[in-house]
Amino acid sequence: MSKQTQEAAAKPPKAPLSIEPRYIVWLVGTLTGICLVVSLLLGVVNQVTKPRIDAIQKAKMEAAMAQVFPADEYIAWEGSLPSHVSALYLARSGGADAGWVAETSTSGSQGIIKMMVGVDLEGKVTGVSVVKHSETPNIGTKVVDDQSVLERFTGMSHADGEITVNSGSNRFDGVSGATYSSKGVAAGVNAALAAVGELS
Repeated sequence: MSKQTQEAAAKPPKAPLSIEPRYIVWLVGTLTGICLVVSLLLGVVNQVTKPRIDAIQKAKMEAAMAQVFPADEYIAWEGSLPSHVSALYLARSGGADAGWVAETSTSGSQGIIKMMVGVDLEGKVTGVSVVKHSETPNIGTKVVDDQSVLERFTGMSHADGEITVNSGSNRFDGVSGATYSSKGVAAGVNAALAAVGELS
């Protein structure tokens, strides 16, 4: 038997690690207390900031609606909505129905493009406003952030079929190098026209 083997045999076995129950209770109680305090603080912060965030979002949406279809009031449509349309509002002016504003969400090159689309009672686009996107700067943003590009949709309808990008009888001329973004916006406009068409 080697010297190392003899030394190992001579060493007494290690006693199993034991933790006092009081320490375990203290540890669990401390961690639970920390979790409760953090949850309480998060709840307080949410209560303080949520109304402000909601108010800012509401003002932004109302400004976008007014931009695409100016009206005295916008009444939320309570019926079922087709694909890509997250909300639909009846625009009223002087107590009479004037048209519609649709909130749509479609896919762009880098994510969801959320926009407002105004449609008059004849089924023609009155305006398009992108309210949220994640398109590539200086590429996709040449479509979604350029109001002069979005205004190309004004006056278009489904009278000649669905709007297509860079081809077809109902053609929207997209921005060179930003085809996916152009198609994303066109899809949102088509969704809005389809939704209004179902109600006409």
